[in-house]
Amino acid sequence: MAKNYHLTEHHLFQRFGKNILFNIETMLFYEATPVVSDLVSSLVKSPEADPVAQLRKRYGRWEIKSAITYLEKEGFFRNDEGDYRSVRPILKKRQGIRHLELLVTHRCNMACRYCYGAHGQECWDQSPYLYGASSGAMSFETAQRGVDYLFEASGPQKELSVIFFGGEPLLEIDLLERIVPYVRGKEKEAGKKVDFSLSTNGLLLSPKVVDFLAKKRIGCQVSIDGPAGTHDRTRVLPNGEGTYNAILPGVKRLISRRPGKVPARVTIAGGLIDLHETVNHLLDLGFGSVHVEPAIGSSGDLEVTQEDVEEIKKQNESLALFLVESVRNNRFFNYSNLVKHIRQTRVVKERLAHYCGAGRTYFALAQDGGFYPCHRFVGMDAYKMGNVNQGIDLTLQKKILSLTIDNRPVCKECWARYLCGGGCWKHAVDAHGSLETPEEKLSCQIIRHEIECAMAINSELAISDQDILSTMYEEGSEPYLVTDKGGT
Repeated sequence: MAKNYHLTEHHLFQRFGKNILFNIETMLFYEATPVVSDLVSSLVKSPEADPVAQLRKRYGRWEIKSAITYLEKEGFFRNDEGDYRSVRPILKKRQGIRHLELLVTHRCNMACRYCYGAHGQECWDQSPYLYGASSGAMSFETAQRGVDYLFEASGPQKELSVIFFGGEPLLEIDLLERIVPYVRGKEKEAGKKVDFSLSTNGLLLSPKVVDFLAKKRIGCQVSIDGPAGTHDRTRVLPNGEGTYNAILPGVKRLISRRPGKVPARVTIAGGLIDLHETVNHLLDLGFGSVHVEPAIGSSGDLEVTQEDVEEIKKQNESLALFLVESVRNNRFFNYSNLVKHIRQTRVVKERLAHYCGAGRTYFALAQDGGFYPCHRFVGMDAYKMGNVNQGIDLTLQKKILSLTIDNRPVCKECWARYLCGGGCWKHAVDAHGSLETPEEKLSCQIIRHEIECAMAINSELAISDQDILSTMYEEGSEPYLVTDKGGT
């Protein structure tokens, strides 16, 4: 044992009245005893001091030495005093693109109060391809070229996905009815499998549309913000009328065709946060999973604030305890914000180098045939990555690939970096005007807290229960909710 007890990178925190110790080198976490917790805290302050002398007023010599042996065995000590960095993600060579997002329309039959597309850009009428603009439906020919490019550029990838997005994609149901058979034909030619999915506000889920979605095996995420009182404060028609009662029949119709398989997507606005009521309500409606995102970016006075973040963290911790209690009573549910990290932290097999596949294996195709990293960047010339005629310009992609978690300010010093991947690229641009630095004031705080809650949950649950929740996440979340695994 070295005389100086220099600790490896770690993170020590308290959740549910427990001390949790995370080893960033090994990517393992432990429920720490009081003596281990106090020993780590003491060594952080004085690595060269005698730990027995430091703690002998609180613990016996044998307890302290046992704690030192435990930390040594679990890899918490390093032998040198120089700067220590954990093992970085192994970046695999990119092997083709996997996901194509078709922005089939920018029109929408709602006017949600926090929508950055319609309300966050004062001059979107002069930018007809900007997300949220009122004109410009995608032609079949553009969609066809985009699909052709996906198959050509997918390389050895056998499992692909096509996501229909908007605006409200079901406004272009005629295009969907034409392009889906075309993709199925390409599947047979190429020997590949394509998963379809879309995100809808629920207003157009008629019997005919639901039947089409079910028969064509198109996964459907519904944007819904909770019970009527919450939903109607933000998700409104252009005349200001709430939409909950208008979407409910279609939502129930869709869920009846895919019970337990329909994900709900919730946007929480500043000052309007009741996660427990929202999650319970949506699960009671029959949604298979609930995913929550805060209004961050160009959401005006409805953007979440630091005060809201503290409330989100408080309520997420309450939901974490409720999830543990529910599982013990044999009721499993997929609150994906936590379940995602439950799956991720129970056995960390790979370290994330990026948050998602945007600009790497995932691209959005706008109505004009332009490629972008994802739908949030559509209309921003600085982030256009080519078009369906010339293909993807690799310049921005190379930059994104180079911006791994260890090459970004703030991220490279964060204990959660290999579990987070750096956060949403668009949030970074909104906050700092560039991709390099994450939106650390709001997003980072929420993600770190979710990861802590997930570790604490895993310390409470049996391995078999963790497996069930992890399977629910994989089966109940659409491609645009699932971050790419590993460093590819």
